[in-house]
Amino acid sequence: MAEPTGAVFDLGYKPYEGERLGRSGAIRAMVKDGVRRVMGLRRKARRKVYPWTLVVFAVVPAAVFVGLAFIWGSFAPDADSPFGGIAEYLGWSGAMVMLFVALAAPELLIPDREEGVLAVYSSRPLTAGDYIAARIGALFSVVASFMLLPNLLMYVGLAALDSRGLGAALLGDVDDLARVLATMLAYIVGYGAPALLIATYLKRTGPAAGTYLAVMFGSAAFAEAFQRIDFVGARFGTMLSLLQHPEIIRNWVFDQPQEAAPTAAGFEPWASAIAIAVMGVATIYLMHRRYRREL
Repeated sequence: MAEPTGAVFDLGYKPYEGERLGRSGAIRAMVKDGVRRVMGLRRKARRKVYPWTLVVFAVVPAAVFVGLAFIWGSFAPDADSPFGGIAEYLGWSGAMVMLFVALAAPELLIPDREEGVLAVYSSRPLTAGDYIAARIGALFSVVASFMLLPNLLMYVGLAALDSRGLGAALLGDVDDLARVLATMLAYIVGYGAPALLIATYLKRTGPAAGTYLAVMFGSAAFAEAFQRIDFVGARFGTMLSLLQHPEIIRNWVFDQPQEAAPTAAGFEPWASAIAIAVMGVATIYLMHRRYRREL
């Protein structure tokens, strides 16, 4: 009978003695992971090209305009950027947001399901609501920065060049900042919620991004068609225009002319605010219903 040849090695194992962050720490870690994922941080270079290109398109025009105003030294308090006033620039930023969330939302949700990451999350003290809150928080924080950075740059930079002085200009134009925040929220919810909802049910990031863009532009086309149909109730079809609701809120807040299908059909801008809110609530409900079975 052969003698046993096994050996026991002391690897110096010690139990974890650091701070136990618990549920809140897990949520914060997921938010950070989500931000890194959608921005391509700590990932291959090709993952960084798309998000950072959109960031450049959103921020650089504002920086260029402030720089030119400083160089020329001929800034007037009512001057507009080459893209128009604040409302027009928010429209430009909103378009970048739509292109951004088209890929960011699928990147946040789909790999977790397809690569079995949800099983890891379920082993932590996390609920489906925690997971959804963390992923929405990551997307919200990135997109909010995406929109706020160029507008704050213009707000502070042009105030610094104002003949009234920095403090007086900032206080005198503070209502513009409140309008920016309201419009930003409309764009984030109005464009982000459909992207998250589609990514909740589709299985591939590419098709999810393509489906989202098709839904957004297709809904606007359908709304325009319903506007031209002459029968009772057709006007309600214009409210399907997911693409135009944030633009209606922007024009409403900044007292700009309304040209979208819902307002042309006789709906007041507050109807678009309700539509955006309903879309946001419905998205959270359906996401929770989808993920409560897995977490």
